[in-house]
Amino acid sequence: MFITTVLGFSVVLLIATAFFIHYLQVGLDTKSSVTVDPKPSEKF
Repeated sequence: MFITTVLGFSVVLLIATAFFIHYLQVGLDTKSSVTVDPKPSEKF
């Protein structure tokens, strides 16, 4: 029972970590920043 609990919890942690890393990779994509906030054409 103890081994099953530890292995199950480890799998849940690995899956959560993978989702978190994927979320950061998609959210911090530098190519999409140009479409959201384009570079201004004139300087002040």
